[in-house]
Amino acid sequence: MESFMDAMVPIFGVIGVFGMPAVIVWTALHFNNKKKEQFHTSLQKLIASGQELTPELIQSIPGYQEEESKDSGVKGGAVLIGIGIGIVLLGYFGLHNSVVWGSGLLVACLGLGLLSAGIYSERDSSEDA
Repeated sequence: MESFMDAMVPIFGVIGVFGMPAVIVWTALHFNNKKKEQFHTSLQKLIASGQELTPELIQSIPGYQEEESKDSGVKGGAVLIGIGIGIVLLGYFGLHNSVVWGSGLLVACLGLGLLSAGIYSERDSSEDA
């Protein structure tokens, strides 16, 4: 019986490690879709009742989402750069661990990419106007 239990620990470990991200993503997407569905159902009921749709009324409907701000790439990039620098400093000065230091550089580089993409899209949208 003990050998059965010894074999189950790695199986549940692998399922937990690879299954948990899938469960988290599914949960986030599921509730996001429920929110959108609730908004559209409420909007259809308002249209069917013949009510005038004002911007204030639409914003008061449960599930309403504001448009994503244009500077979200710049803001997200700056945050990622700060987090990456913090991880680099932790790895270099605090833990003296090159793996943590390298992970911080990876996060900072992702932040630089997001920041540059945000600046590029901001510049591109200002040229279109």
